Amino acid sequence: GFALLGGEPVWNSGGSLKGIARLPATQRQPRRDVSFVTSGLFRDLYENLLVWLDRAVLLALDASSNTIRRQHPELIPALDAALERSALPPSPGDEPLDVNHVAAHWVETVRGEGDEDVRAGRRASLRVFGNAPGGYGAGINRLAERSGAWNARSELARVYLRRMGHAFGEGLQGEPAQTSFENQLKRTGRTFLGRASNLYGVLDNNDGYDYLGGLGLAIESVRGNAPRARVVRHADPKNPKVEPLEAALLSELRGRHLNPTSLKSLMEHGYAGARSMSQGFVENLWGWQVTSPQIIKSWAWDEIHSVFLEDRYAIGLDEFLEDGRNVHVLTNLEAILLVAASKGFWQPNSETLQALAESFAEHVAEHGLPGSGHTRPDHPMMSFVSTRLSEPLRERLSRRLTDAQVPKPGSDSSPSRITEIEIESTSDGPSLFVVIALALVLVIAGANRGRRVEKAGAARG
Repeated sequence: GFALLGGEPVWNSGGSLKGIARLPATQRQPRRDVSFVTSGLFRDLYENLLVWLDRAVLLALDASSNTIRRQHPELIPALDAALERSALPPSPGDEPLDVNHVAAHWVETVRGEGDEDVRAGRRASLRVFGNAPGGYGAGINRLAERSGAWNARSELARVYLRRMGHAFGEGLQGEPAQTSFENQLKRTGRTFLGRASNLYGVLDNNDGYDYLGGLGLAIESVRGNAPRARVVRHADPKNPKVEPLEAALLSELRGRHLNPTSLKSLMEHGYAGARSMSQGFVENLWGWQVTSPQIIKSWAWDEIHSVFLEDRYAIGLDEFLEDGRNVHVLTNLEAILLVAASKGFWQPNSETLQALAESFAEHVAEHGLPGSGHTRPDHPMMSFVSTRLSEPLRERLSRRLTDAQVPKPGSDSSPSRITEIEIESTSDGPSLFVVIALALVLVIAGANRGRRVEKAGAARG
């Protein structure tokens, strides 16, 4: 983050961060405008680093402060108000705006608002965002897994913007700043998610698509097109690598989750292995589908159907998923496929869809609902399925769905619409993956030499 902003950390003798050295900007190495999105866990544990990131942004702005004062004297009060937030000594500079994107965008934002007072200057300087204090998670994972609670992807994008649009930094403790957040995302063309561990992949947990996927979805909603997403692998800090999100996702998809050797190993663990196939993979693939449809396309669901339901590798996977309690995993897997089809992400042929609908209905009629967010009795997908069933099977399914509806007077702990989930999601606690791996959805290069953040990422325009 410091490097993109045109600076580098200054360390004390003990290896702790004590300052920032501003480097000169050039046409070949301009100051990039960088926004940082923090997880709730990183916000709680490393508040001091969020302050340093904010200071780095203000130091970059100050590099062109003399230029702004000369070219836009009407903005001097707003500029002074923005810079006075920093505890660093003033360091006014004369850099042209064409090599200082932070300053250029600051000017553009303040003038574009038509409000050149001090409040506009402060708002335009905000670059560090995250949950409100006490909130955890971007909310996208919970919503994706409750696929009956929303119709359009834009609904999820609005949730991300609202939940993650709180400002942090020097003197800032999570103040609502959704407009500033949205303005920054409109300029963002690249996003980065840092991975400092090889323990988990991007398909192993729902936090990857919750943060990076949700960020891309939010940018797409305000910018009109998805950003170029990258995964920064720095488990070996001496040999960091950057790869496109598409390469990271598809290599895991092919190399692990659709690999017959890996699947046979999971089958040895019975129901736990079956759950890992569905909850630990297919459910997360669905989350990336919702947030990144430019990467996860219809063929991916063709593969899921062929490998898991048709046993393409002839390893007995279809029989394994029909055995005992595993059938509930199979039913949920079928439900995800049907939801993908009903929402237009998967385009199977009519014969495949017909057979899948009948198989799902038979499993529900025989064994009941598996109890996931894709199989609520009133899920719109149920109507999508019912129209493809014979009358006897439709009636059996209908009876099961009716029996499964147990209303609780005065309350409903399982929300059916996105508006209810938005309120509920503020109490979401950090998952194990967040605790182990996810710190920022933005790159923080060299935040602390002796204590490296386990998971970081960055978005820049």
